[in-house]
Order: sequence, then C-alpha cells, then structure tokens
Amino acid sequence: MYLLHASSMTTYEEIKGFVDAGGGVATFAAGELREAQGAGRLTERINEGILRSLNALGMGAVPNEAYLMPTSQHDEVRVYDKASSIGRIIEAALAPGDENDRYLVETIDTTAADIVEQIRRLVAE
Repeated sequence: MYLLHASSMTTYEEIKGFVDAGGGVATFAAGELREAQGAGRLTERINEGILRSLNALGMGAVPNEAYLMPTSQHDEVRVYDKASSIGRIIEAALAPGDENDRYLVETIDTTAADIVEQIRRLVAE
C-alpha cells in the first residue's frame, strides 16, 4: 500500500503518478483518496466524487461503486489506469458478459503461453 503521508498535500496527480509507477495499479488507504478530494470524512457522497475524479484522469477503483467504497480512512482501495494492461483486465473482470469472459480467458491463456515459452528458452540455454 502506498502511503502519501497526511502531512503532505495528496493530489490526484500524485495518485496517478503512483499508479503509473506501479505498472498501472496501486493500492491506497481510503484516507489518501479523501485527502485528494479535499473532504473531511468519507461518506458515500464523497466516494462518488472520488470515483468521478479518478475517472476524469482515466483511472478506476475497486470497489467500483460509491456505496461499496470504504468509509474508514484506513481501509484499502485499489486504483488502476483503465488504459493499462492490468486496467483492461480489471475492467473486464468487473463487467460480466461473454465478450469480457472471452477477453479474460484469451489474456490469461496468452500470458501463460508466454511464460511457458520463456521457460523453454531458459532451459534450452
């Protein structure tokens, strides 16, 4: 979990920077997102604003519904870049349906095949 420290000003740009540095995904304390929103306490309304602000920067969160997001500042929220590889997987996993199921299976199968191929190359050396 990234802790940006309450004493420093937490911004959505800083959060985006941590997400980018994490390969498209990072977990934050809910209080850090609250700080970026400039709110005093976490409520469903504040969580709606957090999700809108993340979305405006091309990011999403898990939990992905305001009523499911934590109201305790110490609970964790996963933030991801929707355009990243991991973000596309998270988005597909959050949205049931045949097309997303196929995408997930193809993505995982491709990843597994790539790993097997890398192992074969290493063993051959």
